[in-house]
Amino acid sequence: MKLAEPIRRSNCNATLLAFFAVMQLAVAQNAAPTTSTSTPAKPLAFDVVSIRPSKPGTNFRIRVSTTPDGYSVTGQSMLVTILLAYFPQGMTYWSKDRVSGAPPWLSDQYDIIAKVSEADLAEWQKQGRTLDKEPMFRQMLQSMLADRDHLVAHIVPGPPISGWSLEAGKHEPRLTESKPGATLPDGMKLTDGGVMASYQPGDKPRLAFYAATMADLAEALSHISAGNPVRDHTGLTGHYDFIVNWVEDPNSKVPAGFIDPNDPDPLSRLNIDALGLHVAPIKLPADTLVIDHIEKPTEN
Repeated sequence: MKLAEPIRRSNCNATLLAFFAVMQLAVAQNAAPTTSTSTPAKPLAFDVVSIRPSKPGTNFRIRVSTTPDGYSVTGQSMLVTILLAYFPQGMTYWSKDRVSGAPPWLSDQYDIIAKVSEADLAEWQKQGRTLDKEPMFRQMLQSMLADRDHLVAHIVPGPPISGWSLEAGKHEPRLTESKPGATLPDGMKLTDGGVMASYQPGDKPRLAFYAATMADLAEALSHISAGNPVRDHTGLTGHYDFIVNWVEDPNSKVPAGFIDPNDPDPLSRLNIDALGLHVAPIKLPADTLVIDHIEKPTEN
């Protein structure tokens, strides 16, 4: 059964910064729930859940940002909800190959409103800026899917996927060590505490990083090279200020600073080599979620 492909590269109307802002998902490891030696701990679950089919014309969305008392999203497919729940590696690992046995209706869009109980509220509010970094969120989504969709699934090792290794060159990287405590400009907050700032209208397209790690850069590149994750193998552990300039392509059909969804090598649009760094192709392990049983959620 062919699975519809809901995850696509940014269209020609999205800038690099907007693309990264929408696609930012961090690498995290799924923590197992705490258990007792005698009685298994009760699985984490939302207290109240509403799932309704989205109205026709609702824009497709992927949302992982926290709300004070739960999770709310409109126009999100059930497939994306499953990927959020079971793939903490993030969107760069998402594709039709990551899920086996999915019925076509998983691409249908739903509006989800989920509230946590008073007992879980304090722990919920301790979570970070984006919920995908926290195992609590994923465990609650898994409980929701088991309860409302009767989802039964298991994970098996899948075929490796193509990715990139971010590596240091033969010479000293051209990066500036960030000053501790320096005031950072406005911009997209990065996983390790730095910022990626946008360029001003009229300026040449670029990605400006402040107090960023190489893992931050690898994450940004991963979302630009959709479907081909970038892993940091530079060995550099500091926080740096640096700029990645745009490489103009005279044959491109889209303006500089925009990602062509048909570009076979989007990373070549960025002058990574100027930093004394480069990317090399690698193969990365990836799991597949096998769906044994799933039903459409009843409306409520």
